[in-house]
Amino acid sequence: MKSGQCPKCGSHDVRSNTNRKFPAINTITVGFGIFGDRYAPLDTYICVTCGYVESYVAKQSDLNFIKEHWASVEEQSDRSLQESPESPTEFVAVPDFTPNGVEH
Repeated sequence: MKSGQCPKCGSHDVRSNTNRKFPAINTITVGFGIFGDRYAPLDTYICVTCGYVESYVAKQSDLNFIKEHWASVEEQSDRSLQESPESPTEFVAVPDFTPNGVEH
């Protein structure tokens, strides 16, 4: 998307908020503590043809903080991804409870 072409539909009608003249509203929380929360602004790219969206952390200092404080995601093989479905295959019936604990 950063190249100006949508990877989903191939359109070149991609828009971005990287030229914003206002504070970023699209952020993620990257840390918190006694001195307050830390937020990272995101550069967002949107294909206005199909609606596909990609977001990137805007500042290198925030990427450095994330690298230092967040857990690493372990690479999975294609086989392990096939064996771990995204949605469960078994469903368990759960009784419906009201806030006071009475089942109905």
